Amino acid sequence: MKTIFNFKTPKTLSFILLMAMVTVCLVSCSKNNGQVAVSAYVMATNAAQASAPQDFYADNTKLNGSAIAYTQSTSYISIGSGSHQGQFKTSTTTNVNTAFSLSFAPGGYYTVFYTDDNTATTYQDDRTAPQSGNARVRFINVSSALTSNVDFANSTGSKIVSGLAYKAASAYNDVSSSSTFTLSASGSATVLLNIASSLQAGHIYTIFISGATSATITYTVVAES
Repeated sequence: MKTIFNFKTPKTLSFILLMAMVTVCLVSCSKNNGQVAVSAYVMATNAAQASAPQDFYADNTKLNGSAIAYTQSTSYISIGSGSHQGQFKTSTTTNVNTAFSLSFAPGGYYTVFYTDDNTATTYQDDRTAPQSGNARVRFINVSSALTSNVDFANSTGSKIVSGLAYKAASAYNDVSSSSTFTLSASGSATVLLNIASSLQAGHIYTIFISGATSATITYTVVAES
């Protein structure tokens, strides 16, 4: 007599194989999602002289802790890369002063300025380290009292930035940590503002010019690193 044996795959083994496939899928999906959602970093600055302290929002979520008073900046805040809807609101109310689009590259650093005309301007920050023994600095003019092009010179009178337009950012420049600067209208020898900054070697800075009138023009030094 011929005996036939019929072996059936145990149900427990089938369940184990199924769970293993699900785990592989979840790990793979998680990795893919991680690659898409790499963070960017954004700093918010209030450069509007007449403004009340501001709150900075992205996609209807407030990102700052303390309200941002005139000339103040947040530290860098982590945010998902890609597109966002930004807002500045007066901190004591729900009034939206300006709404604007944001777009961040993965791993990028950015600064968003709230300015006198109730608009926002975004600048990408460069984190390249300065040469040994130097600091690195760029200039931004967001003063509504200085809508014409401006120049920046160092303490020896040598121009380091020429013809910087209103709301434009200069390139970053490696400078001595002991450097001081002057601001003048482009083509003029008349100094409008002396900038006695205190820089440290190895660090990166933005110096922005603000002020709604010629009598209130000022500068603020922001350490980026």
